[in-house]
Amino acid sequence: MTHRALRCELLIALAMFVSTSHAAAPVQTLQTAQSTQAAETAQDSQPSQASQSLQAPQASPTAPASPTAPASPASALASQVSPAGYSAAALYNLANAYARAGKPGLAVLNYERAKLLEPADPDIDTNLRRVRESSGLPPESRSGFERMAGSIASPRILAWVGVLGLLIAGVSTLARLRYATHRRKLFMAALLGVSLAGLAVGNGVALWPIMHEAVITHAAPVRVSPVPIEEPVFVLPEASTVSMSAEHDGFVLVRASSGRTGWVSSANIAPVVPRR
Repeated sequence: MTHRALRCELLIALAMFVSTSHAAAPVQTLQTAQSTQAAETAQDSQPSQASQSLQAPQASPTAPASPTAPASPASALASQVSPAGYSAAALYNLANAYARAGKPGLAVLNYERAKLLEPADPDIDTNLRRVRESSGLPPESRSGFERMAGSIASPRILAWVGVLGLLIAGVSTLARLRYATHRRKLFMAALLGVSLAGLAVGNGVALWPIMHEAVITHAAPVRVSPVPIEEPVFVLPEASTVSMSAEHDGFVLVRASSGRTGWVSSANIAPVVPRR
């Protein structure tokens, strides 16, 4: 083979080698680029997953309620006492709270209501007397009959005693008509029933004035007529006890312990026996 032919073959082989290497380079470059992009995508996805795992939903704490002004002990107790659920203990505690809060009128009012339910409780009498004395009021004046009737038992118990007495008297009277041999014993039973009923009636008579009593919850000017423009003739001090006799247009006709009468605003007075 001549030198010319050998040189041509070498040139052809070199050209083929160069073209082959240039054709493989883009493939390797594309594969390298694809692998680099996949690696970057994997690196980018790992922090995202980590952040998602760190930001897993958690139960958010309940937001604290907006603070409100604390209610006074007397107001809290007063909201728990309803006319349908009066008890001597609840009224006694409420009166003590009002006394500590410097409200003698409301304290005396609730002491009187508690005393009406438990007339023989010495603690109620003691605290009532202390509050009245600290307010500069004279001692409570009631007749001996009223004090005696009030100290026997509560009005509720005496009412049931009266009902029982009427029942005993009625049954004994009817039984005497049928059992003649036991008339004497049945007569004594009927007499006992009448006595029990009379005890309840006497207690009711004694309590009748108390049913119309009221307490001055705030110092009240007393007027001659139920008219706001009328000049007051005297002032009833807070925590004083009066008796009511009439009402007219937001005014109550009262009688003080001194015997003086006049009209006071119903906003300054509260009855001992609540009205429904």
